Parts: sequence; C-alpha cells; structure tokens
Amino acid sequence: MTIPDAVDVYEKLSVDELRIIAFKDVGIDPQMAKDLTEAAHADGRSVLLELADMSDAGQERGYQFALDLGVDRVIGAWRPDVAQTFAGSGKPEYWPFVGSLSGSPLVLASSPDELAAEAERLSATDGVRGMCLMPYRQSSYDPVLLMQRTAAAATVPFVIAGGVRGAEQITDIAGAGAWGFTMGGAALADRHDDPASVTERVSEIIRLSR
Repeated sequence: MTIPDAVDVYEKLSVDELRIIAFKDVGIDPQMAKDLTEAAHADGRSVLLELADMSDAGQERGYQFALDLGVDRVIGAWRPDVAQTFAGSGKPEYWPFVGSLSGSPLVLASSPDELAAEAERLSATDGVRGMCLMPYRQSSYDPVLLMQRTAAAATVPFVIAGGVRGAEQITDIAGAGAWGFTMGGAALADRHDDPASVTERVSEIIRLSR
C-alpha cells in the first residue's frame, strides 16, 4: 500500500538526483495522489503508478485513475485493450506485469521459459513501452535467472519491483540488464522514528545505482 504520509515524506526528501517517484493505487487518497503527482511534476520528476489491485474492477479503476492523474508510466495487469488505449500520444506509458501474479502482496508463479515467451510477445505488442518483473516475489527459481531470461527475450525495457532491499540485489539487477527498479519498504521503514533516514537511504540507493 502507499504510505498515508506520502506527500509529507516527499516534501521533506532532499535528493537532487532523484528523477522518478512511484506509488500504488491501493490505500491512497485520490486527492493525496493528485497532490503528490503535481508536486513531483513541479520538481521536474516523473511519476509511476503501480496498480496493485489485480481484480478486473480494480484494474479498470486503476487505469482510469492513471489517466485522471496524468502520471508518466503505469504498471498493471496485461490487457490488450489498455495497450491500444495507451498507445496514443499524451498518454501514460504502459508497462504491464510479465508473468502470472496473484495474492497481496503479489507473488510470481511463472517459470523462466514462460517469462521469456511472454516477454517476447509483449515486446512485439503495439502500445507496450516496457514491462515489470517481480523476480524476488517467488522462491522457486533464481531471481537472477528470471531477470536474464526476460532480458534476453525482451526488446523493450523492464523494471524490477517487489522485495528489492540492498546492494547485492542492485548489482544483480544492473548486471541482468534491467532498466531500473522500485524500492519502497526498505527506503521508508524508519521514517517515523528518523525522518532524515529516507533522504539518507534514497541517496545511498542512487549512489549504488550510479
């Protein structure tokens, strides 16, 4: 879920190199989402919305929410109609999840071969600008293998989400050829006890990425 104090945390964040912020559709007040999006855009940053409600109704609401907010990228379930809708200019970039996902938080249930096949298919689909992979949200396969197989098959960029917590993972993600990754809980965990910790951790994440 998106943290309830997202705008306050964002306003206190002091990291010049930060270029993208992300939040989820679950647990966020629409006005707060609007304020957060506008604040990020005013600061010259782009905004990514992840649709965590995987129900059909939730995805329908989420994609309309993305259009209403004017975010720059949206991650959600694969839907051909959404790819067609978002293919036009001025629309958010559509980055569907690759692989079979279920539960809350989402859990990946696809094999390396299945991921590679889907990554190849999605890459060739009009309106798909990127993909989202969750290799750390499963325990059946080596996450690095899943990233490598996806990278080998994909011709659009892909982002890693879910469970990214430290330097070793960041090194693996970069080595596998991912476009980027999201980090939520690991960066925000101590914000109540130590508000400065968010700036410190995000700065360290950017240093490691660089």
